[in-house]
Amino acid sequence: MFFGFPLPLAGMLMYGVVALLAWSMRENHSTIPIEQGSKRWLLLGSTTAMATASAYLMYILQVKLGGAFCAYCVASALLSFSLLLLTLRVFTTEDLQKVAGLQLATVATVVIMFSAAFENSTSALAGSADINLLPVEPEVTTVSNSVQISLAKHLSAIGAKMYGAFWCSHCHEQKEMFGREAMKFLGYVECYPDGYQKGIKIAKACEAQNIQGFPTWIINDEVISGEQDLQELARISGFDLSKPSN
Repeated sequence: MFFGFPLPLAGMLMYGVVALLAWSMRENHSTIPIEQGSKRWLLLGSTTAMATASAYLMYILQVKLGGAFCAYCVASALLSFSLLLLTLRVFTTEDLQKVAGLQLATVATVVIMFSAAFENSTSALAGSADINLLPVEPEVTTVSNSVQISLAKHLSAIGAKMYGAFWCSHCHEQKEMFGREAMKFLGYVECYPDGYQKGIKIAKACEAQNIQGFPTWIINDEVISGEQDLQELARISGFDLSKPSN
């Protein structure tokens, strides 16, 4: 959420603005009744703001959320920076020098706004006494194949652990990646077995490992944060996916 406004919706609106501006700048198109030169500057300001927002969100993922991975965030960041670079191509060096101060002000404004929004959201979560989540874990519905089962058995054999929380969507996606049969063998540790509400602490097993985010893998004493694909888990644990064992 961005000051109570859904961040995905804000992103969609910004992409829509950029698309509309770009379309209206094409020859013989006057979708927006603004002089062409002004549209260029609006496009530059919009793409600058989007690239800055994406950079800040990547910073949040890597620094504040312990290296959590979000494929949609990475894709959006790549797209935002690509749009900015494409926009910069229609400006001369002299043009950019004239608005360097305005560009820096745009970057600073976006960073300040997102910093405030992030601090507000974390403070609200930490101070809320109304959160009361019962320990109801979503059912794993995918069917495991022999490779997934073999990998789960291998991870269990070497003492690898996956630390998660029942309310964590990325944890559930990780479980779905293995499938319900493989999950019977995987070493999974639920960090909130008694639910999540005021007064309930994280499980001692998770506290002992200083688990800060979910899911977190510990494989051969290596801490891996975030959802991982099977190929990466196999590589880290030394498992050959091409030769599944029984």
